[in-house]
Amino acid sequence: MEENMYCQNRISYRVQEGDSLYKLAKQFHTTVTELILLNSGVNPYNLQTGMRLTICPGEGYVDNNESTPSEGNTSIPIKTPVGGIVIIPGTTTQPGTTTQPETATRPGTTTQPGNNMGVDLRQRMRMAWLNHITLVKFYLISFFENLSSQNAWKDAVYKNAEEILAIFAQYYPASAMQRFRKLFMEHLRLTDEVAAGLKADPAFSGAAMENWYINAEEIASFLSRQTPAYNETELRKMFYDHLDMERQQMEAYLDGDYVTDIEIYLRSQQNMIELADFLTSGLLAR
Repeated sequence: MEENMYCQNRISYRVQEGDSLYKLAKQFHTTVTELILLNSGVNPYNLQTGMRLTICPGEGYVDNNESTPSEGNTSIPIKTPVGGIVIIPGTTTQPGTTTQPETATRPGTTTQPGNNMGVDLRQRMRMAWLNHITLVKFYLISFFENLSSQNAWKDAVYKNAEEILAIFAQYYPASAMQRFRKLFMEHLRLTDEVAAGLKADPAFSGAAMENWYINAEEIASFLSRQTPAYNETELRKMFYDHLDMERQQMEAYLDGDYVTDIEIYLRSQQNMIELADFLTSGLLAR
């Protein structure tokens, strides 16, 4: 397993029955992508009960386990006594006082609730879109290889889509969300058709491919109407880049060029981060 030198609270987790990378990503406030990168020797399609995974929990994760950490756990245990006050080992509180979370602020400034909301939204948006490209990738691989895990990956893709939609549902009216859901589900359906076309013919350029990009235009147009802060041209380009890289990954994989496939996938992560931050900024400006 690879170590993440930037992770200060890395833990060793023993896989339980029913665990999946998608489930663990949600539990530990991280992404499927991060789990895969941290555990390069693990087959993500076939987690075995009892095997060890290296996990770097994300912001907001709290370990509620009051018992001694399991063997190999390198994280600092956080115990939550009755009353819900979190006490980090090595600190004490005086009678009649309460512990306050330490926050870093610039001299002469105060922490605003809106800032915390923005950080939370940004994190959720990034995680959702990074999970989107990762889950789609593994679903497509399972489709190309006719693996039995295909339906499970597809279900995860659609659950992730609902998570993305749920973020926007906090800002858009129900009528707009109905339209957005229809467009997003159309994107997933067309992705299926493009994948099937490329699997049958590497030179595939049928109607599904054209409609895939038209759908991206429609999504960009819809979002820019709902959120005036979005520049439609810039947003359309981001979606085009996303489709370009997804198509290039499929073509490289089907051609057996796995090195190129991986390189494009890693570049697509940056594309998703930029897209997520762009979308977050627009929503916060509403």
